[in-house]
Amino acid sequence: MIGYIEGNVVSSEPQRIIVLTAQGLGYEVHVPTAHLPGKNVALFTTHIVREDAQSLFGFLTLDEKRLFEMLIDVNGIGPKSGFALIAHLGHAGVIQAISLENANMLKEAPGVGKKSAEQIVLSLKDKVAKLGGGFSLPLGKIENKKTPMDTALSRLMGETLQACTELGYKEQQVLPVMNKLMSEKDYQNAEDLLKGLLRELR
Repeated sequence: MIGYIEGNVVSSEPQRIIVLTAQGLGYEVHVPTAHLPGKNVALFTTHIVREDAQSLFGFLTLDEKRLFEMLIDVNGIGPKSGFALIAHLGHAGVIQAISLENANMLKEAPGVGKKSAEQIVLSLKDKVAKLGGGFSLPLGKIENKKTPMDTALSRLMGETLQACTELGYKEQQVLPVMNKLMSEKDYQNAEDLLKGLLRELR
């Protein structure tokens, strides 16, 4: 199985790139975040092998790879749905939704219906609660997992995301970086969060 790829991005489409390795092999990889052609990239990969096809799904961190593999182990959740969840919500967003038992948040991902979202929460909520090591709950410590995200935090994220999209960045490009930054630091206003995002995105 192919678990890691490093090389140069020679072709880039939305959520799919071709990586040319130093050995001269070109791998087509599904990716949840955008990568520019001509740039070097290192990806942790999950290699899906089926009778009629093989697919590679690539992630910047082991946390994303492990989460993807947990998702596709859920009954009724295939690679496309698992990938869509991480691409749409980001690693931290998926962990947060499961921790809060918020199936509606998971339903926002393309191809994930109500029953699938509820099954994900049911199957993974205890596993997520026990996760250690590389996994951590996003956006600070959650005291009560049934308490919805407070409106101030929601407003902060919404304002910052809107500013980024007005600057030409795509939502799927911004959300994973935003979740990463907010898991590392408490931001008091959209201006500070936007500055941090732009430093990471440029």
